[in-house]
Amino acid sequence: MTEPPAGPVCYRHPNRPAGVRCQRCDRPICPDCMNSAAVGFQCPNCYNEGVRSIPRARTSLGGIQRGNPQVITMTVLAINVLVFIAVRVGSPQLLNDLVMVPVLTESEPWRLLTSAFTHVQIFHIFSNLFMLWQIGPPLEQMLGRLRFTILYLLSALGGSVAVWILSAPGTATLGASGAVLGLVGALLVVSRARNLDVTWILGYVAVTAVLSFLIPNISWEGHLGGFITGAAVAWLFLQDTERRRRKARR
Repeated sequence: MTEPPAGPVCYRHPNRPAGVRCQRCDRPICPDCMNSAAVGFQCPNCYNEGVRSIPRARTSLGGIQRGNPQVITMTVLAINVLVFIAVRVGSPQLLNDLVMVPVLTESEPWRLLTSAFTHVQIFHIFSNLFMLWQIGPPLEQMLGRLRFTILYLLSALGGSVAVWILSAPGTATLGASGAVLGLVGALLVVSRARNLDVTWILGYVAVTAVLSFLIPNISWEGHLGGFITGAAVAWLFLQDTERRRRKARR
């Protein structure tokens, strides 16, 4: 029979001797339960509570700051490429099930989102993903992963909803242009709020608008809906960030 250790024992491991007490709760702890703190050691429970109480670092636009500022951008790029490959090598029915067709939206609402990840032509997907690669990482760094994801998805939906409302019922629409224009709209709002030069953004928007009306088979409805949605979401994020700052100053 094993004799119990002499002296204090760890409150988490009663069969182990404890030569140290937690600096927060003053309970005895063994070496396996010792977590280095600013002063002395803390037990696992107190250490974890302390970690949770530390405010998480936030980005300049109020999102949670994380290590890699382009995870979501790369994920969206990968999804678009995978869907492009699947459409090119798969059954024609797959494309028919993914594209945005206003008359089918009520019975098949997933088209509002799947169409924003669907491309057929190489130039189409290249132009959209090139722009996404250019402005996605900086926006993701400013917004954080969650807010950037919300911005992208809402912009995609905004473009699809505009197509649903404004386009001919039987028109098939696809592509990430609405979502990308949403990012452009968001970047314009953020840059204006920070008094940054927006000349190139306005130039890009102007060229896109002209091409949308001059070139056949380009959905100006999706571009407009995505751009307005992205700008509106960015404005809401700015308002929330300012509210947080005012609250922190009190």
